[in-house]
Amino acid sequence: MLNAPTRKYGYVEKYELDQIRVYRSVNLDERGVMIELAGQGCRQFEAVLEMQQKSWFSFLEFVLHQNGKVTRLDIAIDDIEGYIDIPDALEFTHKGYVQSKFNTYDFNGQGNIASGEHEGVTIYYGSKKSNVYFTFYQKNYEQAKKHKIPVENIGLWNRYEVRLIDEKAMLAVKELLNQQEISFVGRGILKEYLQFVYLDTIRGQKKKLRKLVDGWHQLVDDVDQLKLKVTPNKDFYTRSENWLRSQAGATIRMVQIADDTLGRDSTIEDIINRSDLSPKQQHMLQVFTTNFQDFISEKSAKNQEMI
Repeated sequence: MLNAPTRKYGYVEKYELDQIRVYRSVNLDERGVMIELAGQGCRQFEAVLEMQQKSWFSFLEFVLHQNGKVTRLDIAIDDIEGYIDIPDALEFTHKGYVQSKFNTYDFNGQGNIASGEHEGVTIYYGSKKSNVYFTFYQKNYEQAKKHKIPVENIGLWNRYEVRLIDEKAMLAVKELLNQQEISFVGRGILKEYLQFVYLDTIRGQKKKLRKLVDGWHQLVDDVDQLKLKVTPNKDFYTRSENWLRSQAGATIRMVQIADDTLGRDSTIEDIINRSDLSPKQQHMLQVFTTNFQDFISEKSAKNQEMI
């Protein structure tokens, strides 16, 4: 892991392997060591767990055994079936057809003038300062914008996130370890904090409201099938390569064509030759090439065994 001094969060030292980050405090600081794993960091850390023949359950049990604590836990549910329509959920929340332990909600998004459709709607149930809040958003629009591709290329993709802070996160982890499954925890939180309700007194949009209510109930029921996701990502370098392809590929091509047309030396090669790799980039390259060589060696050994 790449080691460097840091001031982030008040820590003094950081160990980093792409999206896996470990922070160390000064001696005698009660905060000790903090491990920070966002979504991609979790996927990469799963590769480490797989290599050690461990699971999330065994890791979390170890953390608690060492008197560690979880200060934030996110449970993400990906919906590609369209259980609910998020713009409809926002509309009926506005109109009050919802029962919730949350006192507030917030939202953002945009719309298409030509089609009249909502695009990229996000709803926040609860306060971000509280120890429980939900985020519902149209992941397909987010990804389409990020990768600059038509949303039709992605298809329907909603994401519902349960975000737990401090004592709520600890309670969820303990229940997770007690049940040895995440569905029990996710389903319980969803049912406890949010329900869409159907009332016959509604004027117009009865079918739309009924569809939302039924879809929400079905989603909550189907969370029972939710498993603790383990999809190890061993590519600690590929993220940078993908960024280059999606964000800079067209510009590189444009400069290359201009050089060819004008008959001048390669601007791209000149830029590359004048660029110095940062310590982080050097480390990522070292990790990637070492892993690749190990993979080739392992594959060659297996082929020899077959022969």
